[in-house]
Amino acid sequence: MSDEFIHRPFPRGPLIAVAVMLGFMILMVGYARITGTKAELAPLPPVVESRDIRFVDLPDGSLAVRDVATGALIQTLPPGGEGFIRGVLRSMERQRKGHKATLAEPFHLTRRQDGNMTLEDPTTGILLDLKAFGHTNAIAFAPFLPAPSAPQ
Repeated sequence: MSDEFIHRPFPRGPLIAVAVMLGFMILMVGYARITGTKAELAPLPPVVESRDIRFVDLPDGSLAVRDVATGALIQTLPPGGEGFIRGVLRSMERQRKGHKATLAEPFHLTRRQDGNMTLEDPTTGILLDLKAFGHTNAIAFAPFLPAPSAPQ
């Protein structure tokens, strides 16, 4: 080991700067907590189409996707397939346990005017912007909505 750094103190300037920055952040978080100040969220684009869907586990390990309004089968996901969809559902189901709800409760799937899709869980109030998980993951939910109509 080299002893060249033993007798050189750490520069005080960076330490003071970090301490001031941390102190400022703690003050700002405390102020926001005390006053209830929250950052404004950007408004969501208008809804183009939406559908309430329900996911039903089948005995063979597959997952049925059904339209809540009509009860019609939209698609059956094979066992072990569609990892992103199953991952989202596992996470939503974990959140629903705190609300004493199951996966059988409906979800609200929406296509927005900008082409993005959102999945809302009315039970927990969670709204997921599916684009946040990447384009290929977002389009995994696209078959659950009717095809977008062509502009006239």
